[in-house]
Amino acid sequence: MTSDNPYNSPQHSDRGASLSLLTWTISAVFGSAFLGGAIGLGLGAALGSFAPGYYRSVFSNGDSPNFDPVAVGIGQGLTQGVVFGAVVGLILVAMFYWFRSRSQAHS
Repeated sequence: MTSDNPYNSPQHSDRGASLSLLTWTISAVFGSAFLGGAIGLGLGAALGSFAPGYYRSVFSNGDSPNFDPVAVGIGQGLTQGVVFGAVVGLILVAMFYWFRSRSQAHS
């Protein structure tokens, strides 16, 4: 007995495909966060090495003798890069799912 009720759940699901898609989604977000962290780490370390006055002027204890601008640059670049990369990854995944839902609606 089949029904044309659009609110019924599908009778079969491809668990392998949904698990693969979930794995891809998680990998895309974490991979993007990792890449952003690596780029941020490099940029922060370079900024702390080649322009240490920047971090010295931004932080209130920058004139302290034990202030290490390279370490601050690494920490700032790493944390900001991971957050930025994760946000970019989430946006890309959202765009992928939006495109996928639109293309399935038209087929």
